[in-house]
Formats: sequence, structure tokens, C-alpha cells
Amino acid sequence: MRTEQSQVEMWQSLNKRQQTYLQAVYEVDQAIEASRRHWAARGRWSSTKAAEWRWMPYNAVGAALLRKIQEAGYQDRGTGSTFAALERRGLVLCKYEPGSLGGPILCVQITKAGRRLVREALHLKKAPKALPGGTLREWHWRALALAWQSRPAGVRCESGSYGHIGWNTWLRLRDDKVGALIEEYQTWQQVEDESSGKLWHEPHAVSWLRLTPCGERFYRQHWQRYRELYPDVDAPEPPS
Repeated sequence: MRTEQSQVEMWQSLNKRQQTYLQAVYEVDQAIEASRRHWAARGRWSSTKAAEWRWMPYNAVGAALLRKIQEAGYQDRGTGSTFAALERRGLVLCKYEPGSLGGPILCVQITKAGRRLVREALHLKKAPKALPGGTLREWHWRALALAWQSRPAGVRCESGSYGHIGWNTWLRLRDDKVGALIEEYQTWQQVEDESSGKLWHEPHAVSWLRLTPCGERFYRQHWQRYRELYPDVDAPEPPS
């Protein structure tokens, strides 16, 4: 509740012009992301990092951001100071690139804090991703990436869960149509027990989940595609 209130307060601390600019940047950012997801889901993905493709030009001919701000009735000499004010608050990043004609091109990128602020202030929700059948959802990919990072032993069961990820998510990977991507196995460790007054050992089962050979191939073959679909997931690039 306190977090929601602080987001509302931050939004209200912006003047109308700053709110309009930030919303315009957000809308262009989401349109770019949706377009990249669309093509990535159809096999045309790119290895370009989100930190690079999220940059958008402002004062370039035909720039979507410029058009949105013009349509809102805000385009004059106050643009630079408006973006600077948003940057000071950590809501956008700004940089200048050399232009082919005339002056430099102002490029803007919305930050995670900026996206969150717009969503919460305007009560927006992320649009559901329309993905082809069989495509892993973001939480499935996150689980697979965790299994990849935990090689060779895998993810150990602790407090009844594997990596604090729901069992249904792991089941989806185990029962994938291309073949089981993960598998369960057990190891045994010796546990000291002094209940009888004597120090002795008894075997104790430890459960694990690890990638199958099929899962390792899947991760290597599809890493670029899922990196494009879910750029915020911590999924290390497999060695070539």
C-alpha cells in the first residue's frame, strides 16, 4: 500500500507536461517491444540487448515519439528541460547522437522505474503475449535458465520447493512435447543422530532437478529466441 501511495505521489509531483512526455515515451517503448515479440515468436529474433533497442529518437524525421508529443500539443523549446527533469528523477535516460542533417538527435530510453510509474499511475496492465503453441512462458524460461545455471548438479529441493518455483512450472518443462527438459533424481547424505545418546549416521535422501541432455540442447538452440522474448530474465548465453 505504501509503495502504491509513493508511486501516486511521484506521478502527482510531475507537471502535466512531464506526465505527457513520460506517457508518450512509455507508449512508444511498449509498441517497439510488442513488435519485437511478434517477430521473435515467428522465428525472426535478434540478439540485440534491450538496453540498446529501447533507445528511441525524439527529434528525427518521422520519429514516433515526436509525433506522439506533437499530437498531445507539446512541442516547443521546453522539450530539453522536460526530458532533463524526468532524467533527474530516474524515469528516463537521455543521450545525443550525431544527426545526418542539422543538429544532434536526442535519444530517450525509459527506465524500469519509469515504466512502473506509468503502469501504476494510469492503472495499466501488461498486454498478454500472444505466442505460438508450445512456446515457453516467461516463468518457464526463468526456471529453465535456473536449471542451466545450476549445472551439473541441478536445483536442490529445499523447504519443499526447487528454487522457490512452483511445481507446475517444473512439470511443464518435464512434460514438454519435444522431450523431457528436466528430470528428478536423488542423492544420499549421512546425517548425524544423537537421540540415542550415541553418535551415529543414517542415510538421508536429497532431491534434485537437473537438465536432461534434451534440455541442454533446447537451451542452446533456443537461447537467442527466448532472450528476445524475455529480456529481463537472467539467462546466461551458452558457450559456443
